[in-house]
Amino acid sequence: MKKSIFRYIVIIAGMCLAASCGKSYQEPPFGGLNGRVQKVTITHKDPEVYHTNYDRIIFIGTSVYDLNGNEICSATIDSTGRILTESESLFENGVSIRSTRKAGNRMIARLDLISNKGNKLEYRKESNGQVVTMTVKKSSFFRKHKSVVSENGTVITIRTIKTDRDGYPVMITTDDPRTGSKTVETNILDDRHNVKEKHSVVDGNEKEEEITYIEYRDFDEQGNWREARTFNRFKLPVEVLLRDIEYWK
Repeated sequence: MKKSIFRYIVIIAGMCLAASCGKSYQEPPFGGLNGRVQKVTITHKDPEVYHTNYDRIIFIGTSVYDLNGNEICSATIDSTGRILTESESLFENGVSIRSTRKAGNRMIARLDLISNKGNKLEYRKESNGQVVTMTVKKSSFFRKHKSVVSENGTVITIRTIKTDRDGYPVMITTDDPRTGSKTVETNILDDRHNVKEKHSVVDGNEKEEEITYIEYRDFDEQGNWREARTFNRFKLPVEVLLRDIEYWK
């Protein structure tokens, strides 16, 4: 389980950094939650079936939003309170002009906006002591939104997001031209637009399809869930997620 948790952290870290760069699909403000959200804290716990102590924390994730709904900082914290990763972003007119991500006291990456021309964003990216020019090109057609990320002219990621009629992502395809790897994620949503079932297939290997089922058990006055439970493809419990949400007044 711990291996999958740290894989999750790495994926989230990459997604947050990519999101700060801009893409053709723009997530609704405040992380897509209802209301004017200021801060979200999600505590990930072991399900009681795996541990006699239900309060055993796996890790904690927190995000803070500005008045316009942009995520300006986030952090991942382990069970002892140690910060694993943290990020900060500065926005102008909804576009990130500067973004940094750290692991402990070490900077993983820094992005500084060079230019913003229509559907093309260009950043100076510093990572692991190397500096490259990162370009994000985005385009949309009907309900398909495509973003192409390049570094020094070499395409490193192609992401295509298909949304439903309400603008919620139902299929996300990620290609890495360098390795030929392709991941397809499919979301099945409930009436509240929460993901109740997620399917992930890597390189077309459907026999090893990863399936996650999610059940929601509590909602606040804004209609945002406060407790969720995840299960694997065999319907065995994986995590309990407790979410605390603070709103701008």
